Order: sequence, then C-alpha cells, then structure tokens
Amino acid sequence: MKKSVLGTIQKSVALVVSMGMLSAALTGCQYDSVEDYLKTLGILDPNDYQDAEVSDAPVEMESIEPAFVISEDLSVSGASTEDDTQELQEESTSLTTQEETVVDESEMADASFMSSYSEITKSATSDMIAAREAIGLNDTSIANLKKQQEGLYAYDRLTSSGKTLYVEILTILTKEGKDILVSTTSDEAVELVFDFVMADHPEIFYVDGYNYTNYTMDNVITKISFTGSYTYDLQEVERRQQEINSYVNQCLAGAPSSDDDYYVIKYVYDYIINNTEYDLDAPDNQNICSVFIGGRSVCNGYAKAAQYLLNKLGIKCTLVTGTVNNSGASNVRHAWNLVECNDAYYYMDVTWGDASYQTASGETADASKLPDVNYAYLNVTTSEILLNHKLSDQIELPYCSSSVDNYYVREGEYFTSAELTPIKELFDRKYNEGSDNVTIKCSSQAVYDAIFEEMVTNRKVFDYLQGDTSQVAYTSFEETRTIIFWL
Repeated sequence: MKKSVLGTIQKSVALVVSMGMLSAALTGCQYDSVEDYLKTLGILDPNDYQDAEVSDAPVEMESIEPAFVISEDLSVSGASTEDDTQELQEESTSLTTQEETVVDESEMADASFMSSYSEITKSATSDMIAAREAIGLNDTSIANLKKQQEGLYAYDRLTSSGKTLYVEILTILTKEGKDILVSTTSDEAVELVFDFVMADHPEIFYVDGYNYTNYTMDNVITKISFTGSYTYDLQEVERRQQEINSYVNQCLAGAPSSDDDYYVIKYVYDYIINNTEYDLDAPDNQNICSVFIGGRSVCNGYAKAAQYLLNKLGIKCTLVTGTVNNSGASNVRHAWNLVECNDAYYYMDVTWGDASYQTASGETADASKLPDVNYAYLNVTTSEILLNHKLSDQIELPYCSSSVDNYYVREGEYFTSAELTPIKELFDRKYNEGSDNVTIKCSSQAVYDAIFEEMVTNRKVFDYLQGDTSQVAYTSFEETRTIIFWL
C-alpha cells in the first residue's frame, strides 16, 4: 500500500507535501526481505512459496489424486466501480454452481478413493480402529458431521471423499486426538484439507499446525495417522472459550436487527477495529484469542475474529490468505476475508481498516491524518483488492464485481463525475453529523484527477468550509482514488 500524501491548503498559498507448521503465520506488516519472513515461518527455501498469478477468472487449483476439489463457477455479477459514465445499478447477484459438469468425474474419483480406504482399514491394527472409535469417528458420526458442514465455503469446494477427510481431521482437532488413522494415503491431501478445515473454523484457536505418520510398504504409503499441534489442553480451551463467549455476547447484543446484510457487516467491521489494537507482539496473534481476550492482534487474528462474529450473525464469511505490498516490502503474507452481502461476494480487510495498523506498520507516522476507521477495505471488488493484495491459490475464489454494497456507494461518498454540487451536499451533511472529515471516493483516475484539481489545486474546498476557513488539511490516496478533507 502506498503512503498517503498529506497536505495543508491555505487561502493565499497552496502547499502540498508529498508444513508441520500452520500454513500461514500472518502479520500484514513488512519484513526486511521475503527471505526473512519465510525463515520466520520455518520455510528456509524461498522457492517453497510461490505466489499464484491472479486473473479476472476464479482461481483454479490443481487436482490432487483422488480429485478432492470441485471446480465451480463462483462469479457474481454486479455493478462495477470502473465505469464513471453510468449510475451504479445492481444486476443479477445470484450465486451459481455448475456441479453437474464435474459429478461423473468426482464420483469416479470417490469410488476409487473408497476402494483404497477399504484396503487401508483392512490393514489397520485393532489399536488404530479403537483410537478412531474413541474420539467418535464412525460411519454415523461422519455422515452427521458432513451435514453440519454444508454451507461452509471451503468445505463446499470438496468432493465427497475430500469431505470425509475434512470431517475426520475436524473431529481429531476438536477432540485433540493423537495418531488417528485417516482415510487417505496422500500427503498432499492431508495438507490441503487441513488448510480447508482451518479456513472454515476460526473457533479452533488452539491448533497451530499438525504432524502425521506415514506407514509404508515397499516405499508405498499404505496408511497415514494424523495429530494436531495443540497449544492448549481441553481444560484450558474451555476456560478460554468462556472468555471468548463473554466478548462475543457483548458484541452481538449491540448488533443491528436488519435484513440488510450491509449494516451487520459494517457493525462487525467497526466493532473489531474500535476494540482492537494492531500489535506484532500480541500473544496468540494468529487466532481469535488475541482479539477477543487480549484486544491486540495482527491480520490473522483480525480476519478470524471477523469471520467468527459474522458467522454467528448468520453472514457467510471466510478466511482469505495471500500477499500484500506495502511501504516496506512486497509479497508480504497477509489475511483478510471474503464476505457474502445481500447475495453478492465482496472482499473485506479489517486489519487495513484500522488506523493502528497504518501507524504500527509504518504506512504513516501521523495517526491524526487518518480516520480511526478506514472504510477503503469494506466490501470491495476483486479489482479494488488486487490494487495491493494478491490472492493465494489455496482455494478457489470468486471474481467479485458488485459495488452495490461498497461502503462509499452506500454512504453517498462515491463520485462518478467531478460535478461539485454533490460534493458541497456531502460537506453540509458531514458538518450536520458532527464528523471530523469528509471522504471522497472516486470511480476512476480521471474523476480523481479532476476533483483533486478543482478542490485542492484550484482551492474550491474553501467554498464548502464552515467556521475557520483560513486553511484545511487533507490526506490523499491516489492508489485507491480517495481524498480526505479534515474539518
């Protein structure tokens, strides 16, 4: 993310001053180099982590044998922020899938998989079978747990056999099982499905990785047993959950009762930011404890906390990982969210919405030149998030094109032309609301340049000020085409 340009305009003079480990230990801040960050993650070879190129189509993952991932059409159509010549209009926003195109292939893969699993169980020892049964893994519980996972974003991307492995790993983690036989002989499947489980379940705050044992015969894997890496025992998990419940209940008590998802999502966005400080040294900063118990976190904690709260409120929200560019480094690992708002997908980055992140990460040294809550990352399109974020290829993601429920659109701060009358009306409204700033979000670079020239270079902003009109401070973000005037 590029630094903002800070300026002060005076009436007479204008002055502008310019794996065994959890797969993502994320901060959202810069390191001296990518290599240093990879070493922190325990990955010594930088080539072990390759960023995926992102196109305007959903990200597709390579199939793992058997084919664990179902590829779906996840595109959601809607109004685009890129067209500055037309009023924003909501188009069809129904979420579509095309499972019929992959059913035969999936069923064939699953049939092959089940045959393989039959052989696995035949060679399992009585102790292995007993260990599965001891934590409640049986045909009935697996079927029931599968039904409970339906609707979760990552889970729904899997084939039937992938879902079986998913609920096995989920059960092992929630029961803190050790050396439990799972229904695959694929190392890659274990890695993939573990990541999918963690993406769907922010409440599993007591797991920071996993390990597994391969059983081989003639150098061929015949069985795999799985163990989570547990940071707290079940008694401590229960104690911490009580503290989490206290925070969550207080938050949910103030949530708006509305059928409009936008207000619920904005409420959670605001609540987390207003009650959390960005802190690299925060304990448990890769999970929800840092936010709900400590009130200090980094990007993974922010994103998982938002996911946890929105899911509680009936809003579908999932974890997204990738990399970002900021003032200190490029390709820094980061986490944010994909959220479904009024039947359309959007991206949301709560961490980058917090002014404490901007100051702690070195994006700006002056917190007074940023609003406490930066709404530039609330309900944004894929094209907007890709200005400074890069999506990983861990899971297939939709192309988000709707701008209907973008914050600036909903709040009347989005401008598709340089006409000044609506800007004056926005200034008047912000004064009446007692706001300390007026934020102008532009639909295109051309609109941004025109408004900046009129308001700053030509100093038309003074026509709209009330009270002391001798000078006005402003902050501009050319990358996101946003100008903030401080009242």
